[in-house]
Amino acid sequence: MKRFLIATLLLAGSADSAAVEPLAPSNSVGNVGLMQTPTARFSGAGNLRVGFSSARPLDAFFISAQPYDWLEATYRYTTFQYAGIDGQFDMDGLLDKSFDVKIGLVKESGWLPSLAVGLNDLGGTGLLSSEYVVAGKRFGDLDFSLGFGWGRLGARGGIGNPLTGVSESFEQREREGDQGGKFEVKRLFSGADTDFFGGVRWQPVDSRWSLMVEREGNDYSAEPFGNNLDVDWPVNVGVAYQGHNYGVRGSLERGNQWSLGLYFATDVSEPGPAKVLDQPPTPVSPPGVGGVRTNESGDIDVDALRAALRRQDILLLRVRQSNRHSRVTVWVAQQTYREPVEATLRVARSASMLLPEAVELIEVVDVLAGKEQSRVVVRRETIRAQASLQDPDAVVLAARRYLHPYPGVVAEDPALQAPWYALDWFIAPRYRQSLGDPDEAYRAQLLLQFGLHKQWTDHLTASAIAEVGIVGNLDDIDRESDSTLPRVRSDIAAYYREGEHGLRRLEANYIRPLSNTVFGRLSAGIFEEMYGGVAAELLYRPFAANWAVGLNVNRVRQREFDQRFKFRDYEVTTGHATLYHYFAPLRVQSQLSAGCYLAQDCGATLQLERVFRTGARFGVFATKTNVSSREFGEGSFDKGFVITIPFDLFLPRSSTAIADLSFRPLARDGGQMVRDGASLYAETARRDVKAALRVLDEQ
Repeated sequence: MKRFLIATLLLAGSADSAAVEPLAPSNSVGNVGLMQTPTARFSGAGNLRVGFSSARPLDAFFISAQPYDWLEATYRYTTFQYAGIDGQFDMDGLLDKSFDVKIGLVKESGWLPSLAVGLNDLGGTGLLSSEYVVAGKRFGDLDFSLGFGWGRLGARGGIGNPLTGVSESFEQREREGDQGGKFEVKRLFSGADTDFFGGVRWQPVDSRWSLMVEREGNDYSAEPFGNNLDVDWPVNVGVAYQGHNYGVRGSLERGNQWSLGLYFATDVSEPGPAKVLDQPPTPVSPPGVGGVRTNESGDIDVDALRAALRRQDILLLRVRQSNRHSRVTVWVAQQTYREPVEATLRVARSASMLLPEAVELIEVVDVLAGKEQSRVVVRRETIRAQASLQDPDAVVLAARRYLHPYPGVVAEDPALQAPWYALDWFIAPRYRQSLGDPDEAYRAQLLLQFGLHKQWTDHLTASAIAEVGIVGNLDDIDRESDSTLPRVRSDIAAYYREGEHGLRRLEANYIRPLSNTVFGRLSAGIFEEMYGGVAAELLYRPFAANWAVGLNVNRVRQREFDQRFKFRDYEVTTGHATLYHYFAPLRVQSQLSAGCYLAQDCGATLQLERVFRTGARFGVFATKTNVSSREFGEGSFDKGFVITIPFDLFLPRSSTAIADLSFRPLARDGGQMVRDGASLYAETARRDVKAALRVLDEQ
């Protein structure tokens, strides 16, 4: 079975090995499909769907993401709405968590159909688990699918399991125990009952409407807990409408049950709306046309350059001209443009028009928190030569060089009067949520966040964040923790109830480059809503490399539930060694950490994220420690997924703000890390010059 899974992943290695159809509807469990059955279609890399479906007795809430054209991942909460045998076991409101994955194997071409393999309810309780292989072929307006299913998709049992000829172990299908959360490889493609499923979707060209007919491989005679259902007609019929950012579906299933579905979608691989509210870059005149401003002595007109950059939300920190006057270095800082290369191009354009004619090379130094991140040298004639092109901002600068930044702190030019050490503040809404509470599938809260940030010295910063709850139901959670481990996270309900209004952060960070590749950090204060203390971190990050190594250690204490200034008795030391790596062929950012966690358990955490050109990310993480599955409790081990969405994907103005969403099926105590101050890896993110080069090349 392990060889089968490895072979499957190898076959799926090509990014174009799937049948991509962005307007394909979602089925009742959130997969791209018809009504109850999946198809070999995919919605395309970067597609993110959130939806709900009701096909009584099951209601499902799902989040489906496509990291690649050939990979679909779905996280789902299913609610059982019916009663057990003779009404003796009330199932109303019981939640079951599921994770599905579908992998494209073959791309449709000529007479060759597309082919995909899928695993449903992988690592869940197994109540709704299925495995399948499905093919698809389009003929004009008709899209046919034919699949073969194991588990729930093959429960009709019209055909015996063909894999029993390979091994008798495929004869019996085991279901997950009460804990759930384990990846039961032995269960895959097993069971005596298997069957075909399939259907057809009719969608005229240029129409968003489609009609669907399908035959399931499930006859509903082996439903969980013995709650079997009547099937008056083995064929389902339905209609779907796919809009640009949403889809709706209605169907008649089993001949006696109406089903409805709704989802909202977005494509995070697209750059979003034009930034019409951004200030335009400085117009560039071709050589010899004019427009260059200098004073009578031929020196740099600093005031004009500062005004031009400030208009574009870029802060000029310092300007220095070489002794030969052919090269000018410009130090700038900005927190507006998500891609530093865009700010660099803007600075180079402005400088090319406002510097003396003798200047041939413009060196732009990107500064963050007083420290150089990168140095880019651009030939002035290259910038000005782009003035004749229709889209000068989308030009790859052939004459570019990247230099090592200096490890020292950037000294401001007092004459510029840059407000580097001014107090910065913000007021912004914040949205937080909770998934997986057995009493309520989804809880959320809207808060108003107040923040302060102060740069005291070149290395020392302080920040504070307080929040006031506006509306939500997170404080309604009344379920108490049953953990046998120290309750380092499972008391989160108490923090929600008593700390609706509270102090989330009050910390100081001292960050200093120890060399051009080694950085150090010391932090102290209230780090998050549940912990505060002291911490230290070292990071080795070679310039322009795709990897880094870090080491952090902290001593933290648990805060009181009301999130003021008092602390509880629990105190612990944690720490991790972390390897960061970016794999360019698949655009995967990985992070592997090994060390000790808040509950004093030791182990490792692996996080993998698919990074899109827009800055959006789809990722998964899992932690395994020396805590046994039974001691950990429901879920067996800590795992979940993360979604990062930049705000400027939806705004008509550039922004560096992001929505960073993390989803855990359960808030347990094993394998839990603590936030312990500003991350050095994030603070040095702009040193990854290869990322800037990739952006330029993709433009």
